Amino acid sequence: MGRHKTVITPAQMKKAEGYALDGCQNCTIEGLMDWPADFINKRPDISKKLTKKRQERKLKILRGQNKRSSEGSDTMLIWQGKNVLDQTDKQELDHRGQITVNIVNFSDGVPSDGCDQSPV
Repeated sequence: MGRHKTVITPAQMKKAEGYALDGCQNCTIEGLMDWPADFINKRPDISKKLTKKRQERKLKILRGQNKRSSEGSDTMLIWQGKNVLDQTDKQELDHRGQITVNIVNFSDGVPSDGCDQSPV
């Protein structure tokens, strides 16, 4: 005998989709809807609908970002350059002057550079 399938009303589904559109993850939606843990993952019909709502959310955010950048928001233009176009900030280092490198060998706990130090 098969397990009884929980019936989700259209009103419940609409509410759950609203939570997904707000960015809630499955475990949060399950808690808010008083559904058992992992309920959504066991119901591909529900999972697909919630995934679609999350994708709609991402598209809405992307459209908002595009609008802001087209309006000339420097911050948004920089953010989109880094995250969409893989651009990076270029850091230039200018080493004018002399750099001295001292190499010290501490084998046997005694510096080989002639320092008179006792091993620790």
